[in-house]
Amino acid sequence: MADIVIEKGSNLANVEYRLVPNKMAAESERGDKYVAQVRVKETYCLDDVAKRMVAEGCAVKASTIRLVVDEFAQMVAQLVAEGRAVNVNGLVRFAPAIRGTFAEADSAWDAAKNAVVVNASVGSRMRGAASASAVLRVHDVTLPELTAVLDLASLEADRISSRANFLVTGTRLEWDREAEDEGFFLSYEGNVMACTFVNVTTDGRVILANPHTFLSDGHQVELFLRSRLGGETLYQVKYGEPLLTKTAAE
Repeated sequence: MADIVIEKGSNLANVEYRLVPNKMAAESERGDKYVAQVRVKETYCLDDVAKRMVAEGCAVKASTIRLVVDEFAQMVAQLVAEGRAVNVNGLVRFAPAIRGTFAEADSAWDAAKNAVVVNASVGSRMRGAASASAVLRVHDVTLPELTAVLDLASLEADRISSRANFLVTGTRLEWDREAEDEGFFLSYEGNVMACTFVNVTTDGRVILANPHTFLSDGHQVELFLRSRLGGETLYQVKYGEPLLTKTAAE
């Protein structure tokens, strides 16, 4: 399934939410009738975070970031297993805790009832960042879906060749072709590049041209569509499969 990001005014730094019925108020027939439900844009894994850090100017390589964070996580796990608490610079605090109850003051440990668990509490830095977040209310719409990509130079699926056309299959593949911030875009090594519209087939598939040159084969590139869908909110829908580069059309 494609990852979805919604932006307004070309600003991706929003916490997006929609209003849903407040079940507790409905049951008691008192209180406000709706509560906010956050729509998570996408979930970042460690590799995604490392790439984002490098793209935004981190002085070390993504592979180094991944190695350090992985070893750091192992050390935190070891420290907590030793009965220590770990406070990560206002980000999060980890501490061991005991789950379960004991019948008497001198009761022995019962593995069927008791276990060591880890409690995590959000630190002041995270709370401060969240409280300062801009918010955007979004409404349910039928979003585009990108289902397949075919490189028309090599006739390979999930490939993008340098300076070649490719075909995108999906639903509701529509955008304002006069708007510079709408259309299809490629993200490659931290750079976002607009694709050139070529044609639409009779069954609704879109033919696009990649006007850019890749320096090597087999590198990952992301494809996404930005469109306001005739409204004011700019929607961004990402193709969910990894695309690989080809240096030249063959």
